[in-house]
Amino acid sequence: MNRDTFSKNVELVKKLKPEWFLCTDGQIATPKNISAIEKSINAKLPDEFTFFSLNYEAGYFGFINIFSLSPDSEWYLPSKTNEHPNVALPSNFIAFSDDETGGYYGFIKNDTNHSNKVYHLDSSTNETTPTNLNFFEFVISNAFKPEHFEIPLP
Repeated sequence: MNRDTFSKNVELVKKLKPEWFLCTDGQIATPKNISAIEKSINAKLPDEFTFFSLNYEAGYFGFINIFSLSPDSEWYLPSKTNEHPNVALPSNFIAFSDDETGGYYGFIKNDTNHSNKVYHLDSSTNETTPTNLNFFEFVISNAFKPEHFEIPLP
């Protein structure tokens, strides 16, 4: 899915179901915020996640939560991934969402880049499992559940 298709899908769902976006944080990341995070993790973030962060508010986004790259957000990624001191994330994994049961969804680092492919981290076993979705697909599928709600996405 490309950026244009993703954006069209989000805008359609916002029009049809505005109540699904009432608990976002009001913060949009800046390029400077993204550079600071990338410097701190010594890797580039996935382009789909950075596009999302530069264009949409974090927090509860439909039926999932998405961490923010803005340090002014209560959903700031470094803060959210450090909320559970007994959970050590693998060094090659960066979370963008929690599953609300102690696990995380995130990206795996390959050399100096994180790919757009989404993985689930089971914090009880510290094992990562591929979701077989990239970030845009993951958000559309899990945040909006278009099949369940019969949303006619473009």
